[in-house]
Amino acid sequence: MKTLKLTILLAVASIFMLSSCSKEPGFEGKNTIKGSVTLNGAPVKNAIVYLAFDTKEVTSTFNASTATDANGNYSFSAVSKGDYYMEAEYTNPMQITFKSGGAKLTIGSKKDDVVVDLILH
Repeated sequence: MKTLKLTILLAVASIFMLSSCSKEPGFEGKNTIKGSVTLNGAPVKNAIVYLAFDTKEVTSTFNASTATDANGNYSFSAVSKGDYYMEAEYTNPMQITFKSGGAKLTIGSKKDDVVVDLILH
């Protein structure tokens, strides 16, 4: 009887440990989120792309950001599975700020490249 109780206790503890070890959204995975930022169909250099972890809702709190390159491209590497929300923003030399609509995404596989192109308005 003691052996059965010990076996059940170990099984429950193992399940608890496995469930608590699941990765949260963030930068500990093997996925990539990449894409481009455009304004009036043209790529935008130095636009800022914002990424929020663990949400698919509109937010003003972001966990990471990156700037687009000369071709308007950006990339977030080593992203874990989970839910994310993204936006882009660019302020031109005349101090006019353009923003994209938000993008909601879920990464569900262990190795996935997700392309999210953002359009500034």
